[in-house]
Amino acid sequence: MIWLAAIFGYWVNGLVGAFIGIAIIWILNFVIKSFNVNNHTHAKELFFNALFSMLAKMAKADGIITKEEIDAVTQFMNAIRLSGKDKETAINAFRKASSSEQSVYEYASQYRALASAEMIGVVYAVLWDVAHSDGVLHEQEDEILRKIPEYLGLHHGIYNDYKNRANNRDNWDKADIDKHYEVLGCAKDNSDKEIKNAYRKAISKHHPDKIQSQGLPKEFMDYANEQSKKINKAYDAIKKSRKR
Repeated sequence: MIWLAAIFGYWVNGLVGAFIGIAIIWILNFVIKSFNVNNHTHAKELFFNALFSMLAKMAKADGIITKEEIDAVTQFMNAIRLSGKDKETAINAFRKASSSEQSVYEYASQYRALASAEMIGVVYAVLWDVAHSDGVLHEQEDEILRKIPEYLGLHHGIYNDYKNRANNRDNWDKADIDKHYEVLGCAKDNSDKEIKNAYRKAISKHHPDKIQSQGLPKEFMDYANEQSKKINKAYDAIKKSRKR
């Protein structure tokens, strides 16, 4: 039930919503309780190696690791509060696996042997997030998402469940895209350059530093921050929709 709640939270509120409330607890509990004290350090290294190697293979599935995919993995690291040696282990594992000849399915089998059922369910959600992070689900990424449940020990229908959710989310995004264009004050038939110029103009107008320099009250600063968030969100959504 816990991992179902995590997955639901992920699709409703995004990656951070799923992990702040649930995944952190499971990972910490797993790392602390699942391993024998004498093998604690070595076991953690195996766990993080398998986990972040899988994420690297997903990011590299289409041949190129994009900034958006790196951001998605970094966001996951931050969500589970990796720090110090664990973060170093995770980064090294990601880099090594990105050029390794081992398949993502080998890493998945290793991870299955180390992780709890709940964490296996959660990491499948993260794999979807990495695959979707650049706004395009490539054929190679889709193939991994379809095949990997078998190696992770997940039920056969989970791929179709996620695929349907992803399609529904894409439909919601398309329905909202007109609002994002309105936020930037531009239209769908504008060029990428025009969209970028509109974004720069809008973000400059509402930049908190500009508000502060005019000596306006704090309430105006708060408003500027909210508007900046809305403008950034709109621009990111438009860029992703154009990539599709």
